[in-house]
Amino acid sequence: MVIWSIFDGSGIMGFPWALAGHQVYCFNSDEADHGEYVVKMKHENIHYINHWIDDDFILNVGEHPNPDILFSFPSCTELAGSGEQHARTKAQIKSAVAMAKIAQDVGEIMGCPWMVENPVGKLSTEWRKPDHYFNPFEYGGYMSGFEPEIHPKMPARDAYTKKTCIWSGNGFVMPEKIPVHHIGKFWGWAFLGGASAKTKQLRSLTPRGFARAVYEANKP
Repeated sequence: MVIWSIFDGSGIMGFPWALAGHQVYCFNSDEADHGEYVVKMKHENIHYINHWIDDDFILNVGEHPNPDILFSFPSCTELAGSGEQHARTKAQIKSAVAMAKIAQDVGEIMGCPWMVENPVGKLSTEWRKPDHYFNPFEYGGYMSGFEPEIHPKMPARDAYTKKTCIWSGNGFVMPEKIPVHHIGKFWGWAFLGGASAKTKQLRSLTPRGFARAVYEANKP
C-alpha cells in the first residue's frame, strides 16, 4: 500500500505501515507553522517530502504514487479552543479550515479512505462536527510501555488526556480503544515554553498507540 500523511513532519502515523513494508510519504514544509521536526521516525519506507501545502496541493504535489489511505494533521493554531484568547481574523480561520478540508478533497479525488486530526476547536463549527473523539491514553494498550523516549517528561504509553477530534470518510475505520491508567492532563508541556515551535511540535505529535491502532484497524 501507499500511505500519504500530510502536514506531517514526524512520520509517527506512518511508522507502523513502514514497518509492515508499505510505502509512506510524509508531506510537510519546514517553513510551516511547526518548523522542521525534531522528532522524526527513520525507516527506509518513509519518504519525507518538504512541500508547502496549499489549496493547489493535489495539483502541485509532484509525481508520487497515489495513496491507498490518507492521514492529515493540519495546524491547529487558528482553530484550537486553547487559543481562543488570541485574536484571529476571519481570513485566518477560513484559510485554516480550507487546509483541514484538503484531506477530504484528496480522498474523494483518489477514492481512498481519509482521516483528519485536530483538537477541540473552531473546526467543529466552521466545517462540521467530528466523526470521533479520543484521548491518547485510550490507545495506550497498543503500546508496550518500553518505546523509545520522545520527551523525558512524557508518560509511558502516552498515558495522558488530550481530547482530540477525528474527521474521516471513504471507509476509514476508527480503531477499538484499549485504554490504560493515565496521569490526567500532561503537565510536562508547561516546562517547554508555550509559544515555541518545538513545543507546538511536541504537543501536536500523533500518539503512538493511536497510530498503531489505526494501522491494525485499516491494514490490508
